[in-house]
Amino acid sequence: MFEMNYTILPDKDLSPAQIYVTMQTYDRFAQKFAQNKEWNKNTIKEIEKYNLKPFIKYAKKNGRVLIVSCQTGRDYVLLTQKGFHCLGVGFSYGLLTEAVKRVPDGIFVRLDLNRLPFMPDSFEAVYADALMHNPKKGMRELLKDFHIFLKDKGVLYLSVRLGEADVIMMNDLGGKRYITLYRQDEVLALVKSAGFKLLWSAVSPHTDPKLPGWFSLMAKKQ
Repeated sequence: MFEMNYTILPDKDLSPAQIYVTMQTYDRFAQKFAQNKEWNKNTIKEIEKYNLKPFIKYAKKNGRVLIVSCQTGRDYVLLTQKGFHCLGVGFSYGLLTEAVKRVPDGIFVRLDLNRLPFMPDSFEAVYADALMHNPKKGMRELLKDFHIFLKDKGVLYLSVRLGEADVIMMNDLGGKRYITLYRQDEVLALVKSAGFKLLWSAVSPHTDPKLPGWFSLMAKKQ
């Protein structure tokens, strides 16, 4: 295994134990994650460039947006400020508790991202930033769920971590976090197979250049 700011693992996918450990880390260190990472000023500048700008271009103005993996509410705030009507869902009690503190008028729900309960045609857009703690084997079905939840011609924003490995482990919060990495062609194939047409995509560096970068895209329901 090769050590940098992260450890490359031989695993081909996340295990249930790794997902549980990751959730526990977020639960314990949610405030630290919010302060040092999600609400960091440099991070927000990148979000405005690679997330908000393309999203606003393609998403229906003032539309209903499902924010998947809403973390501690940063993107909920940024999108509602732009006039969107948002619902945030996440998997960590700690992150959602922090979101409620920071965005007291927000709507946040703890849900298993692989068992989202929404009706067809419920949203004009799905916003799934930093989707990196779900098993790869479930990504196609999750994208198909997004397709079902979207109204006709609804749009999806998706970003994932890029890399030639499949799983890395980070220990930068005080506990371990396990993260999936994707190749560009791998993500594009998944998005297409779920019934989406690519509208825009970009590769961007992580705010910490020693960490794997990002692949972001906008796609439209077909």
